[in-house]
Amino acid sequence: MDFLKARSTGLTLVLTVALALGLSLAPVPEALSPIPSLRRAGPVGPKLTALVLPASLTGKRPARPPSDTMVADAPGAPALPPEEEDEAPDAGAALADAPALPAVPTKPGIGLEELSAPTLARALELESLRERMGAQHVDIELNCRKAGADGACLEDGLAPFTRALAELRADTRRTPVRVVHLGDSLIASDYITDTVRDRLQERFGAGGKGFLFITRPASAGRWTRSGRGSDGWVIERLVDTKWPRDRVGWTGVAFSSSGGSQSTRYDVEGSRVAELFFLAQPASGSVALSVDGKTLQRVQTRGFSKTKSEAAFARVNLPEGAKTLSLTTSGKVELHGVSLETGAPGVVYDTVGLLGGMAEVYLRAQPAAFRAQLRQRKPSMVVLMVGGNEAFFYSRDRTTLDEVRQQMKDLVARVRANVPDAACLVMSPIDAGVRTMSGEAIPRRGSKEVGDIFREEARAGGCAFWDAYTAMGGEGSALRWLDEGLMLEDLVHPRAKGSDLLGHLLDLALQRAFAKSHAPLVPVSDTPGLQGADAALVKTFSRMSRREAGEALRLGISQLGASHTASHYFTDAVREVLAKRFGDAGRGFIAAGKPSQRLDAARVARELEGDWTVEDALEAPAGGLWGLTGVRAVGAPGAKLRIQFCKGCPDAKTPSGRLDLYTLDMPGAAAPDITVDGEPMPPDAPLPEPLAAPTVRVRSFPVSGPAHTVQVAAPANGGVTVLGASLEHDTPGVVLDALGLPGATAFNLRDMDAAAVDTQLTSRRPDLLVFWYGTNEANKADLDAAELRRDYTALIGRLRKATNAECLLVGPTDRLAQDANGRWSEAPALAPVLNTLPQVAKDAGCAYWSARAAMGGERSMLRWQRTQPALGHPDGVHLTPEGYARLAGAFVRDFLAAYEAHKKGQPTARVEDN
Repeated sequence: MDFLKARSTGLTLVLTVALALGLSLAPVPEALSPIPSLRRAGPVGPKLTALVLPASLTGKRPARPPSDTMVADAPGAPALPPEEEDEAPDAGAALADAPALPAVPTKPGIGLEELSAPTLARALELESLRERMGAQHVDIELNCRKAGADGACLEDGLAPFTRALAELRADTRRTPVRVVHLGDSLIASDYITDTVRDRLQERFGAGGKGFLFITRPASAGRWTRSGRGSDGWVIERLVDTKWPRDRVGWTGVAFSSSGGSQSTRYDVEGSRVAELFFLAQPASGSVALSVDGKTLQRVQTRGFSKTKSEAAFARVNLPEGAKTLSLTTSGKVELHGVSLETGAPGVVYDTVGLLGGMAEVYLRAQPAAFRAQLRQRKPSMVVLMVGGNEAFFYSRDRTTLDEVRQQMKDLVARVRANVPDAACLVMSPIDAGVRTMSGEAIPRRGSKEVGDIFREEARAGGCAFWDAYTAMGGEGSALRWLDEGLMLEDLVHPRAKGSDLLGHLLDLALQRAFAKSHAPLVPVSDTPGLQGADAALVKTFSRMSRREAGEALRLGISQLGASHTASHYFTDAVREVLAKRFGDAGRGFIAAGKPSQRLDAARVARELEGDWTVEDALEAPAGGLWGLTGVRAVGAPGAKLRIQFCKGCPDAKTPSGRLDLYTLDMPGAAAPDITVDGEPMPPDAPLPEPLAAPTVRVRSFPVSGPAHTVQVAAPANGGVTVLGASLEHDTPGVVLDALGLPGATAFNLRDMDAAAVDTQLTSRRPDLLVFWYGTNEANKADLDAAELRRDYTALIGRLRKATNAECLLVGPTDRLAQDANGRWSEAPALAPVLNTLPQVAKDAGCAYWSARAAMGGERSMLRWQRTQPALGHPDGVHLTPEGYARLAGAFVRDFLAAYEAHKKGQPTARVEDN
């Protein structure tokens, strides 16, 4: 029976479309043509064939229909391509001719602040595209939602939303900030809104996926905002000719099992709370909820009334680590959707896009259900994004502007009345086009007129307003977007990249609105990107370029710092990328010390046998003799220390190399027993003069092959002090030393014996010194910023003079401290450190890169802690291995982008005075 019904519907659709196409080609006025021409110019035959014949006959999949109204008027028609990206040009095609991107934003204040480095890189691409397309940054018109007796505005239209975001940022809110975004087909596949959601969650924390349909409400489109349901669901939508009256609220779609068992499945990784939206009705059945195949709960959907049906909800907690949630019905059941949340503070952004959606369509919702569903979500903001279909109907003389005005007035009033404490934002329709009978594409009338009405009704109703039409570029922008591959052939729907651009513009408008209402928690200028590289890294970039051209040379990089460096996670990720591009010249320096799992990934192992004391410079008096990491391992007689490089690596024919051993030799002490790969090393050659004081000694041993083990044994009649070892190959490429001491500051490195440090660092032959201090300085309530600037600059100058190396400073990550109530705030000296280090870089002639800005700026640590998987450590100071890897990726991307710009002779950003 279902097959016959589907076949009948398909034949009807073919005849309907054929008739519409025939009328479109007939010599009638454009306003009476049901479907505009399908190409900018030229023959339309192939497009007509593609529309009339099924994809199975043409070998092509169906295109998105030329307007939202076709979906509403022709149920069963393919609504959206399954994956729009597949139809769009290659991902980089639209930007192929774009000018080179700046290393940092060139227009402060447009809303690019607080984006992590990967997101910022994508945002800069979209900025380049925006400039080329003539799209505009348009501020949200805040309007007034609450006025005083004297007429003065007490609260603007976005205030509840921006206030809630500020509470998230200040860590005073323990519930999610929810947004309910209602719209038409422009967001039915979650384009536009996915960009906004991702960025809001990045800036303020992710609260979960939000509301999702039971299964796709249309026969095509992305699955991102729905479960994957079985085939037997009966689907009724507000946009249908016979919509589900008196049952459905703003969710807009009813999914019924009609007595048979149906199911759907969701990916719930990271979610801890699920809420089922359903219709409670007489004689209704039940829904079994299962997590990872195990039954969790059964929800009875029967209502208390024997005659009345009403919207209802069931909330369940999901076990930690849950991966999938399955719903299975029993009996007659009607479901509306499921919301998924993390249970933690953050942004939850619900998207409900109805194909053919209009203000009038959402007004079809049963008022009580609309109210119940909206109040259940407790939104901080409701977004109304319709107008495209209103403009289409108006352009065809099938509605009037008065009707459009009344419908939007009523929808705004319904939203305000149902959730009076929520902000509301009304958006104008975007520009669209039509085609003349000759095939010429021209702007479609109606978009601006409808947008003007929406602006007036938003102001009158106390809602904010965003002019998407002007942001897109105004009249004719749809034609320009079509030419650039940003618009589908229907001249109504943007492709994925065009939708990304619209989402980018809306997000930045929201960020500017938030910035106007929110004072920074710490007053700093924390600029993203690599600054000052074109002047500070000339020799480094030259060596990289020569190496890439085939010259056999070594690029030495030594990174000095605290625990971020000592963990090795960051430097391992950076080394891997650079070595793949420029060659691998060896592991470099490994400090003496205890066994550490942090070295496992790099196949490095340390072992201590016997009586050893591992000392560090943190609590020692100034001036001590230490290894490059501020550590020394002191062994009693007979004690043995082993450092193994490339543990478990297969034997391979590699060029020769050298293994260096760093020790602290004592006057009159016997030489240690040293073996390399099990072979005793020959005795040391006599020194020209006996040692008069403890002295750093670097012994070099020739080796070949990738894997080597050096063992140091203290003589029976004395001890030994080992500082570390290094391995390099006689191959061109990169050597990157990780020289970090947990808890260290730049003052600790300053206070170590200068000659010992300079000697060891010079032996490492660095071309580039990377300094990553500041995170621990930020925790010093009594920090003297002037002393930090003076002494850190002098330290860098001394080490540069000793090594003749260039330099790059890395600023601190975001550092937070937690009080007794569990509330987070900035480390006491974070602001002065962030303001001082760029000046140190400028004074010392170094490039500068802000790790905090790359994380996303203000309170980014809090958000990194709450992501899935977590990127920030619970201590508010360190990152997880995944977090260090992500930060390293951001650093390498900016470093190589500056290198590429330098090769092309393009300036990078300079370090600015604060």
